[in-house]
Amino acid sequence: MENIEKEVILLTGPPLNGRDEYLEEALEKANGESYAYYHVFDYLKEVGKERGVKITRKNVLDFAINHQDLMNEIRDEAFERIRREIDESDRKFHLVSTPSLFRWGSGSVIGFTLSNLKLLKPNRVIIVLDDVLSVRRRIINDPEWFERFGNDPDNIKLTTLVMWREDAINHVKTLVHELKKEGINVRYVLQFGIRHPSEVFLDLLFREKEKPLVYLSYPMTGHEEEYYHRVRGFYNKLSEHFTVLDPGALDDWWVVAEYDNQVAKNPNVKKIRIKHLLDGNEVDELDREDIEQATEILRRQLVERDFNLVDVSRAIAVYHYAEGVSAGVVSEMAEAYRTLAAIYLYYPFKRRPSPFMEFYGMQNPSRRTMFKNEDEMIRAMVEERDYWTKG
Repeated sequence: MENIEKEVILLTGPPLNGRDEYLEEALEKANGESYAYYHVFDYLKEVGKERGVKITRKNVLDFAINHQDLMNEIRDEAFERIRREIDESDRKFHLVSTPSLFRWGSGSVIGFTLSNLKLLKPNRVIIVLDDVLSVRRRIINDPEWFERFGNDPDNIKLTTLVMWREDAINHVKTLVHELKKEGINVRYVLQFGIRHPSEVFLDLLFREKEKPLVYLSYPMTGHEEEYYHRVRGFYNKLSEHFTVLDPGALDDWWVVAEYDNQVAKNPNVKKIRIKHLLDGNEVDELDREDIEQATEILRRQLVERDFNLVDVSRAIAVYHYAEGVSAGVVSEMAEAYRTLAAIYLYYPFKRRPSPFMEFYGMQNPSRRTMFKNEDEMIRAMVEERDYWTKG
């Protein structure tokens, strides 16, 4: 058997963010790719069965919290089996999917430990995330989970869901930091929203060399439908050549915007009614206080996630089809500059942008220019990609 350079990709994140459903749907389109997929839960069930323990989706949480030592042994054996299968495999890409960390009641369930990751030696970690309102909807539509929340939507707090996300991300960051100290280099940890098209996810997994990572930066709030239509068109054109990361693929901020609108209209409002972004017929009623608490965490998560996407990207494409300067966009350009990413700015207006935007927008490798034509900018990016500084 020829010596294949194998790559192990850990796909993880908080529970109920749609990771496995998204993965399996995307992989149905992965024709001809050399990959193997390891769903850790399947291995837990198998090892458990051999030890006389029946592990099911319904009982796994209670079992993991109440019988921690036994669960740790079962999990360690599951990872050892996966490692053996990877070693014996003739596939190039090895996708290992499991939740990260999950606090429930008085305990927590750990998806993997430092020793599990030392064994696995992931080259990349992708944290798969969904917006909190969709996670809440997923719980309501799942009888087993809904029962855990007493079959009452009011018990499913956004604050709980944003903390699930926080815990899951922090667990990954901590262990990857420890791995680095052990001399195991994870190329990057990426926070990936499941509103990305599955083709982009497949590019991320399998075609990163041919289609390098590019972050799409654009003013995100307060625009007409036509504006977002243009952004989407540009995204699709850019995706023909690059793996394009879109901050809009995980958007919780519209919940906060809707809260602001309703509180402005009625300062005494107790329940905030929010139409679901992707399903306008569904209306969620959320406690005002809950949104206020969640917003404090969401605000930080949004900034950290967008910077994370910039940090892993080799270039940033700024689509500034708006004359007013966006603080978020300028901040992302500054972060790209700090991390040595090439910066391309599409700004089709006669009026000069702010000096900061102009300075950062001219940091592409050769032309030192802002672009008034979006196709010309994409052409420049394709021609110059070999000159990008960031490895």
